[in-house]
Amino acid sequence: MIALLIWLGGLALVALVWLLFRSGGYKRQPLDHSPGPGWTRTEERFVDPSSGETLEVWYHPDRGERQYVRARSGSRRN
Repeated sequence: MIALLIWLGGLALVALVWLLFRSGGYKRQPLDHSPGPGWTRTEERFVDPSSGETLEVWYHPDRGERQYVRARSGSRRN
């Protein structure tokens, strides 16, 4: 009985993850300005294929997170 509940729980978890990614709930929206203290801008820039916007990549070394910020013309490195 317990094995069946574990199997059903695992199946439910897979279905939940699938629904989350399928519905687009995990997509990050780019920011309009720097994420805040502790973040540094990387050299990475790319054009988002869905919006056509140029985005800059910011990195937080303590947390290992990345954020995407809309690039502004004339933006300078901090």
